[in-house]
Amino acid sequence: MKKQIAKKRKRSPRVKKKYEQARTEIIEVAQRILLDGGVEAVTLASVAGELRMTKQALYHYFPSKEALLRALVTTLLDEEVNHLISAVEVADSGNNALGTLIRAFYDHYIGRLNAFRSVYCQSQLHRTNEMSLDKATIHDEINPRTRHLFDVLEERMAGSSASKSERERVRQLAFSAWLAALGLMTMLGVADANEDPLIHSDEDLLRMLSGVFDDAARQ
Repeated sequence: MKKQIAKKRKRSPRVKKKYEQARTEIIEVAQRILLDGGVEAVTLASVAGELRMTKQALYHYFPSKEALLRALVTTLLDEEVNHLISAVEVADSGNNALGTLIRAFYDHYIGRLNAFRSVYCQSQLHRTNEMSLDKATIHDEINPRTRHLFDVLEERMAGSSASKSERERVRQLAFSAWLAALGLMTMLGVADANEDPLIHSDEDLLRMLSGVFDDAARQ
């Protein structure tokens, strides 16, 4: 007997649009739950309850909790990258781009520490459960977004006439500034979790980091 291969019917444009709208709404609800209660509060049951749908209906859009959380993380990263690029593009000059980057990173996450923790902390704390990011997600979703950010920074700071070595220096400097911003937010997250404020004010730390990297960019 010949094997019959079932072919999936292609979704019409209208059905595809409704499907993507539903996925977007689900992610938006998951993000609200995350910001209010942390990553532990994001479950299929809590998201389905907010949307007044069953968990089984949710599986139509996300086959597992892992898939939903990965989509949530990439959405959060999209928001971050878009925010940083918008800030850098309106900076006074390329020499101020790194200070602008650091402050924009801080502004984006200071009131959304649960979002920051989900993007940058959870996968290393939970490498074997649903919060870990698979290699395909990192390669296809995460890396292109961060590369685009550094492409913009490189162009803003170096310009089209810069040499290859200058471009490499600028890119490394931009990456270091981003790491500094990430480190600052990590410490602020630790301080928040332990209700033990850092000895220096946020503004003092931002001024110091921004000055260091803007001075380096002018050299």
